[in-house]
Amino acid sequence: MSTLLDIDAIIAEIDERGFCAVPDVIPTEKADEARQVLHGLLDAEITDQARQARTQRVGQIVVKHPIFLELMCHPFVLAVWKKMLGEDIMCATWSANTTYPGFDSIGWHSDYPYWSLQPPWPAGNFAGQTLWLLDDFTAENGATAAIPYSHKKGHPPDPETSNQWTDEGEIFVGTRGSIVFGHGAWWHTARPNQTDRSRSCLLGMYPMPWFIPQEDMRTQLAQLEDPSELVQQLLCGKQHTPNTVGMVRPAT
Repeated sequence: MSTLLDIDAIIAEIDERGFCAVPDVIPTEKADEARQVLHGLLDAEITDQARQARTQRVGQIVVKHPIFLELMCHPFVLAVWKKMLGEDIMCATWSANTTYPGFDSIGWHSDYPYWSLQPPWPAGNFAGQTLWLLDDFTAENGATAAIPYSHKKGHPPDPETSNQWTDEGEIFVGTRGSIVFGHGAWWHTARPNQTDRSRSCLLGMYPMPWFIPQEDMRTQLAQLEDPSELVQQLLCGKQHTPNTVGMVRPAT
């Protein structure tokens, strides 16, 4: 794990291995507060499908509680991604994910925008995934795992083997309040939850501004009262939108 303030080392590790875990970015009390708010949303929004799948995603969290807006804009997170991807990054999706006891596995995969691209994927840094631990992650409770160097492969995992565990995989064991920074093209998965308690995390993808966001972030922006310049930028309010270019008449 890298230290909290060593941004260059964090980016170097992301570039080299595809991810970097950073402990104790926020106090455990702050993580506990976010988890308590999230559990209220989980209870209110759970569906039969989520109960059966033993996993639940909560979306549009920007407008559901101020703590999620605060964490989306966390200065340390933005400092990492702005230095790696550019000052004009945006947030393409910001949601929470919870696995319940009995959850099995979702298999190796890469997130948007990479799954929307035809391989071979372009080399370079275009997007970064931020995973906030709201529970202590263990090898038994469904912690996220990733395959080192997978971000350099230029293609998604093979569907025929994506559900098979590989000894190359590294499981992120850490305390709540920690972060895992992942290259947008990394291969990762959630491990089975073999405990009697749920485990939760927040997931934020920060791409360069010319990607189409995965979520309708502008609709959430419209629901916020007096958003800051930074919030407008992250929620795609400053992203270029297509317009009609009029015919220019030659000078006479």
